Amino acid sequence: MRRFGLAVDRTSPRTEGGTEGPTVLALMFNRTSRRWRPSVRSVEGARRFGCVSHPVTAGYGAPHPGSSNPGERPRAAMSPSKPPSGPFPYPTHASWAEHLYDAIVNTCDEHGLVPVPRSAVLEGLAPALGHGEAKRVIEARRGGRFLKPTAFHIEKRGTDHALMLLNVALHGAATMPWALNDRIRSDWLHPTATTVTAMHELVDAQFHCDRAKAAVDRAKGAQRALAASATAAEKDAAVEALKAAEDEHARAERTAEQRRQALGGRMPLPTVRTVKEGNSFCAALSGAPVSSGVAAATQKYAVERLRYRGRQRNYDLKESLVLEGQREATVVVLQLTPMADYERDEKPVEAWRLYHVTGNNRADCRQQIFGVAADQLLTGVPHVLLKLDDEVENKRLILRGLAEILRRLSSLLNTEYADPDRDMEGRAERAKRIAEVPTRVVVGAIQPERLETALRDLNVHDHLRGQLVYDDEDRGLGIWSTIVNAYQAKGLLTELLAKEITKGRIVASDLDHAAVADALVGAGPLEPLGKLLVPGEEASPRALRDMAIRCATVLLFPPVPPRPAGLSPRSPMPTGSYWTTVRQALQEAPWSQQNGAKARRRSEVWAAVVAQHFVHRGNLLAMDSAFTALEVQFGARSDKRSLSALTEACRKGDAEAWETLVRRHLLPGLVNAPEPLITSGQGSEKGEDRKGVRRTPANATLALIDAFTNPPDGVTRDLLLALAENVLGAPDTSPTDGLAQGTFWAPDENGSPRIDVLADKAWFDTTFPKVSGSGPKRKTKSSGGDDVDTEDFEGRHGETSTEIDEEIDEPPAIRMTRLRGELPNQVARAQVALQNAQHEATALLEAIKAAVAARKDAGLPEEPAEVQKGYVADCKEAQQQAGSLGPALSEAIIAVMEL
Repeated sequence: MRRFGLAVDRTSPRTEGGTEGPTVLALMFNRTSRRWRPSVRSVEGARRFGCVSHPVTAGYGAPHPGSSNPGERPRAAMSPSKPPSGPFPYPTHASWAEHLYDAIVNTCDEHGLVPVPRSAVLEGLAPALGHGEAKRVIEARRGGRFLKPTAFHIEKRGTDHALMLLNVALHGAATMPWALNDRIRSDWLHPTATTVTAMHELVDAQFHCDRAKAAVDRAKGAQRALAASATAAEKDAAVEALKAAEDEHARAERTAEQRRQALGGRMPLPTVRTVKEGNSFCAALSGAPVSSGVAAATQKYAVERLRYRGRQRNYDLKESLVLEGQREATVVVLQLTPMADYERDEKPVEAWRLYHVTGNNRADCRQQIFGVAADQLLTGVPHVLLKLDDEVENKRLILRGLAEILRRLSSLLNTEYADPDRDMEGRAERAKRIAEVPTRVVVGAIQPERLETALRDLNVHDHLRGQLVYDDEDRGLGIWSTIVNAYQAKGLLTELLAKEITKGRIVASDLDHAAVADALVGAGPLEPLGKLLVPGEEASPRALRDMAIRCATVLLFPPVPPRPAGLSPRSPMPTGSYWTTVRQALQEAPWSQQNGAKARRRSEVWAAVVAQHFVHRGNLLAMDSAFTALEVQFGARSDKRSLSALTEACRKGDAEAWETLVRRHLLPGLVNAPEPLITSGQGSEKGEDRKGVRRTPANATLALIDAFTNPPDGVTRDLLLALAENVLGAPDTSPTDGLAQGTFWAPDENGSPRIDVLADKAWFDTTFPKVSGSGPKRKTKSSGGDDVDTEDFEGRHGETSTEIDEEIDEPPAIRMTRLRGELPNQVARAQVALQNAQHEATALLEAIKAAVAARKDAGLPEEPAEVQKGYVADCKEAQQQAGSLGPALSEAIIAVMEL
């Protein structure tokens, strides 16, 4: 027997359970008698075999609730006639879908892997398989059905990331681009409560904007439809209605633009989790429940950013697929998207779809060729777009079942392809080479709870080790995920954070290593990092963001233990397991080869990581000098004090606390802001729209640090502390009158805001001018003055300090620690001084050339010989001083090797 389309439907008095229920009259074809005969079947069975379409269809199972026409009875989806044949496949039979699931389960049990859920196979995988494809990969054995050995392979066998990949041919339009693609990772924000709420507000604003635009179109249509004999009152009413609609549309557009600016033109990265059936994980993913509007907007944004990056390709990928088809197999994963459709009584809708882990650009180009949109394939395709020739158009009907969508699409394209007079540039002709494409589907995993990590490894590897174009920020985030995974695989992630961040206050077992890893790489919220905060400190967005930055600093610049006593000079330095983990992930040179390349590369990764915690991203080069080679080699030590404790220490005059606050906590906010105070220092110096002066990031940072002990005119400690508070809290502020989100008024000498004076680069460069030379040495806390509140100290302890006749020598170990801690700042000062010297020499040359040209234009004689000799002598003296820098730096390089 072969089933064909639905003929009629009626209501049966009773179902198997004894309740009222619908049945259908299906047509059955008997091959023996070669005749058609009617057969009464339940609607559930008819839908199971794809013979009926509900206003919201769902593949091989029961239809999703939430019809676009509540209360409407099911209707025929496909014509009862035989669908046209052609190169475009139809979904596989429902019975073979069950056989395929049984084969996957048995094969996974045989190899010790966890399979995908049954619903994922029936509703996501089987509808995308062409007729006979499931039969091709299954074989029958004594123990049941199994996958053929040639139909699958196990990726990364013997590791925690082992995956079973099923090699099949899928419908060319069945797969979708993945939002978690690492090539566009930097285009997403970290998913926090603030950014997720802002995204929902943006989607609502865009929805109202679309509604308002439709109202304007209706008002224009009503005005044009007025007859010439219409009264003046009717015409005036039409004009007023149009003006009101246009005003509402303009207001909705302004609101949507404000919501878009609040997110910096980006969206928070969607979070996914491994699917659980009962208490067991399965080899499939599931997103967080969202509205259908948010799901569609997220998918649209992912496709938009993917197409923007695809412009870097030096050939047209879409035309390449049309001419040659797709040769290489890509990896896809089954993912569930739970949606609550608020326009349809908030009834839940679940969609199983196939998402590309690799080959995202090919998936998008194929969908463009087929003429379908990824967001519609996810949330529902209007019936108007897939209406068959013998159907009546229903503008309220939405098709959500993947089987129904692909069946209709193949029917339309096969009909077009069968026409001998078809357009040779039409959809059917252009899509015939990608009607089916080779694909590797994830159907099993050794540790399904780490499925997302294993998939990201595949994606990152293709970008870091392959030939694909990878932007600097995306490369940095890909390397960062590799480092975090390396720590996690060795069991060192929570151990290092507990040891360095809390200084042993908590142990590694107090932290959820999986949740911490997700928070660090952006796959989850930051709340799991709250356990690292100082007891009593509120887990505010500012504190969690700062803690994430601290963790990134420790993991990228881990501490190296001191050199053991008695170790011979030629013996390799025992660097410990932390530094080795980062070195292996970054594929760096040995520890002994200290150079600036390591520092620049790690600083770039650090800059890319911290930028994800801010709405506006600064240039990665603005943090090029954030870390030195010494901090790479010995580690960047973390301060266990909280932000409030550091600020209070600065208020009491602790210069070292201020330097720590600036370099480790303020710098990300100074760079990643709507009005950045520290920039990369590049560009033309003569630009009329330039804010501030051209200076290196190291110079700007050093100027802010020196302002604490050697303040310029008009700079007070109250101003510095107010600036610090504003920078730390700016990402969480809301837009106000005269201020955009994330900006603030410049503080005055008392720390109060100066209204109408925006804190931008021009104000920063004026308040903290460029520094030159090494500058005065910084006071220590024991030097007296107002750096230490000695009166308060003596009052608390009831004793006074005394001065003895002989000086007390500083112990060598303490002197070594102090001098070693001062080295990074001294190196930074030397670099700034040399850069300033080079800049001044270039300016001198340009000034002399300009003076010579002006003298010639004026026709005046040359300067007297005595004056020229004086200038020459001064320049030679400066040249000799510059020449002496080389030997001094060479001696410093030799001396530092014995540090």
